[in-house]
Amino acid sequence: MPNPVRRIAVACVLPALIGVVTGACVAGLSGLVEGLVLRDLASLPGWLPALFSPLALLVTLGVARFVTRVSKPATAELYIDTYHDPEARLPLRQLPGRLLAACTTVGFGGSQGFESPSALLGAALGDVLGHRPAFHLAQDERRSLLVAGASAGIAAVFSSPGVGMLYGMEVPFRRDVDAPRLVPAALAAACAYTMRAWLVGPSHLVVLEAAPDIDTSFAAGALAVAIAAGLAARIFAEMDRLLKHLAQRSSALFRASLAGLVLAALAYAGWLLTARWITFGPGYVAAAWLFSGPHSVELLASALVVRSLGTLICVYGGGGGGVFTSLACTGAFVGEMVSRSLGRSDSAYALLGAACVLGAGYRIPLACMLYVAEAGGGVGFAMLGLGAVALSQVLVGDATVSESQRETRASA
Repeated sequence: MPNPVRRIAVACVLPALIGVVTGACVAGLSGLVEGLVLRDLASLPGWLPALFSPLALLVTLGVARFVTRVSKPATAELYIDTYHDPEARLPLRQLPGRLLAACTTVGFGGSQGFESPSALLGAALGDVLGHRPAFHLAQDERRSLLVAGASAGIAAVFSSPGVGMLYGMEVPFRRDVDAPRLVPAALAAACAYTMRAWLVGPSHLVVLEAAPDIDTSFAAGALAVAIAAGLAARIFAEMDRLLKHLAQRSSALFRASLAGLVLAALAYAGWLLTARWITFGPGYVAAAWLFSGPHSVELLASALVVRSLGTLICVYGGGGGGVFTSLACTGAFVGEMVSRSLGRSDSAYALLGAACVLGAGYRIPLACMLYVAEAGGGVGFAMLGLGAVALSQVLVGDATVSESQRETRASA
């Protein structure tokens, strides 16, 4: 392939193709499981939906053992590990089993989502195209397609082209970004989001109702959100690390069985608190309840604990989904608690909280700064969002939910 043609293909054509295909696949996958299966499960009468929660981890364990044939069904670290190893290839034979594991975790009411599997799906497509002998691509060009695929997956599943674009470039590092991949990542993310929106419509966790009035009082509240969100992200990341460490001390069957029972109890507790199955899925059910009406701060705090513990229990028990949207959901609860404490009734603080906890937990501040900016709250709101996300990064310290992240590109 001639050099000018190859440059255009790597920077534009192939990322766009990756985005379109990934967006279509993610739309079908998330629409089927999150939209239909979870909805039908939650519509069962009384406490019956909670009985399915243990299956979220036990069936996933069976898929991991007999279909994927791996010890861990989770997909969160595969993209990052492959990114950092120039000789590595994504295990394509494991892809169907890992996607199925995510479906069983989410479909039976686990507190996780399709974010990591979606990023893996897009990255796998980029990996396949990057290693096509006919293209004769260099290692750096193959990595660009890998990044573009991961960005496409997140853009589609999280319904945010901005977050998706920067995810693939930021998430491999704790304090850096792979800026040279900007163009392919942006094109792939835009195409993936557009395809998902065209096929099944976007699914936003938090929608900004109106541009808030920016004054001293609002800024003080934003500061409170940033502090609370940074601390919440740190607690979540530390508990995530602790539970992963404890998981190494027992068998996979014991963990899945114990965690499944605890998850069922949490699901029922959440239903008693809110009359919704707030532990189900990546967080959209919980977010819908969160914005369904005025709730007391005490009730919000209780629901937050139940929801977050559900996600952490899935991590301990070997769930096959991701925690990306779950972190954002935790942040939305934190922001709404601050909002109610200050007597406000809009969703601005919830959006800031989602951005801060997600950005701090995954160490992707630029992506989450853009998440606030694309919400459409105006320049003042965007500027406050930049500061809030930055402050939450400071408060989270060195904690992160990803074990494979490296410090900088220099060490990659």
